[in-house]
Amino acid sequence: MIWKIAKKEFLLNLMTFKFAVATVVCVVLTAVFVPILAKDYQQRLKDYDDNVSANEAKLREVKVYKVLTPTIYRPPTLLSVFAEGLEKRIGNSAKIELKSIPELNAAPTEVNPYLSIFPALDISLIFKVVISLLALLVAYDVISGEREQGTLKLILSNTAARHQVLLGKLIAGLLTLVVPITLTFIVELLVLEFFPMVDLGWSDWARIALTYIASIVFVSAIYNISLLFSCLAKRSAISLILGLFSWVVFVVVVPNGSIYLARRTHLLEPKEKREGQIKALTEKYKSEREEIGAKLPSGGLEYDDYGPFGEWYVLLCTPSGAEYWQKLSTLRNPLEIKYADKFWEVERTYLGDLFKQNYLAKSLSRISPVSLYENVASTLAGTDLASLQYFTDNVRVHRNKVIDYIRAKTDNFSALSYFTPSTQEAREQFEKYARAENWQAIDELKQKTIDNTPSLDLQDFPRFAYRPDVVEGLRRAALDIALLIIANVIFFTLAFVAFIKYDVR
Repeated sequence: MIWKIAKKEFLLNLMTFKFAVATVVCVVLTAVFVPILAKDYQQRLKDYDDNVSANEAKLREVKVYKVLTPTIYRPPTLLSVFAEGLEKRIGNSAKIELKSIPELNAAPTEVNPYLSIFPALDISLIFKVVISLLALLVAYDVISGEREQGTLKLILSNTAARHQVLLGKLIAGLLTLVVPITLTFIVELLVLEFFPMVDLGWSDWARIALTYIASIVFVSAIYNISLLFSCLAKRSAISLILGLFSWVVFVVVVPNGSIYLARRTHLLEPKEKREGQIKALTEKYKSEREEIGAKLPSGGLEYDDYGPFGEWYVLLCTPSGAEYWQKLSTLRNPLEIKYADKFWEVERTYLGDLFKQNYLAKSLSRISPVSLYENVASTLAGTDLASLQYFTDNVRVHRNKVIDYIRAKTDNFSALSYFTPSTQEAREQFEKYARAENWQAIDELKQKTIDNTPSLDLQDFPRFAYRPDVVEGLRRAALDIALLIIANVIFFTLAFVAFIKYDVR
């Protein structure tokens, strides 16, 4: 009996105008969105490849270890087509320097990337808006509408039990909604497969499959909510109003309200306090730096140049200047590394509070199936805050490797190769020409030093290797998927209880 009811309801749903319109809208929007998103991914991937190639080319031009400050680039995420998340709202590069620790920076167009309330243009938006609305429209009159038409009394007067009727309508509704969901995924994957530079690996297919399952579970939750209202109301108009009201609450009110509550509940430390800590550290750093400089004699005359990454270095100097810079580098660089850690402690405290605020907002918003689905989609796509933070953590680890590498190659920054490419002969000639004020000879010596100095052999230089933690992402997504399943069970149970007591007269 359950399957007879489900088959009948399913066929009737397929012939409705609302189903046809929603399915066409989903397919059309997918066919429009995906090429735009895929082309954008191609451009970002091209920019990433160009930046990495330029970075490698610059490494081959490095002549002193002081200017060894490469930039690390974050590769674009292919599955951002499904859920953009924070993909474009967080900076995609970090520079490796002794004097600073890489941070998770906002993109230039984003004021606060962690708590942004504006939806991104991606495929998950179709599910959150179009298909969720279709779920409401399919379910709002399955019980109350049958009662208004008088057919519900006829169905229950026969051999069909109430639980059979409700299960049949649930199965029919889910089968109806699976059709536009499946078509949307098929169209999207077909478009992606025909795009050059788009290569889906096994992990991508696995995450896409999980996203597909999560989409069905999410839409099922919305359907069960509307089904509950249909079992509570005696008129389909009332159940429709209740369903639309809950949809607005889940899509708009809860996500934005959770952000507001999180900001009010978990207050960040005052900006003045953080600025005061940074100012105090800056003054202390300058004081210690000046103390180091005061202990050393004047460095004498020198000529500076800039390396491929934009950092300056000593191109030519006198022998006494080389001794000065040798001692200065040995004392100052450890100081810069130490204070970089101290500055980072201040920033980490602030970012930690900001992440806690974000986590609180995320936790509060979990009462909404829409927010749960958004969490699942962005986590599986690798575009959530935790995934981007994982990348930044890897960059910080890489910075330590670079510092250790430079320390080992320059005997703790004391070797001349750290700050100057000039030879002993060039330094003596430079001093001779400087005393004679022979500027033309100095210019020729500068050019000769630039032309004749070989680049450093950096074959053993640590390269940055980044692989997204897919397993951890699946673990984080499992919680929200489980909550979506629980929401389905709760709402259907409530609908079942309401239908058992429903007056069909």
